[in-house]
Amino acid sequence: MKTISQVSPRGQVTLPASVRKALGLKPGDILLVEVEEGRVVLEPARVLPLEVYTEERIEEFNQAAQASEQELAEFRRAWGL
Repeated sequence: MKTISQVSPRGQVTLPASVRKALGLKPGDILLVEVEEGRVVLEPARVLPLEVYTEERIEEFNQAAQASEQELAEFRRAWGL
């Protein structure tokens, strides 16, 4: 599919509705932009949420990762210690 679009003075390009529909793009979707052999290639990006851990959250992880005395005894028994 080939179609025409124009670059705005701010460098913006509007993707025609037919292109957005063909790719299933919605407002707010993220695209990867790459230049290949003198061509601009746009590709839908997969974005994963990122959590920045606070010191409190890290402490929660540490607490959850600690084994109880009973669990430690079971581990030692299973490992032959």
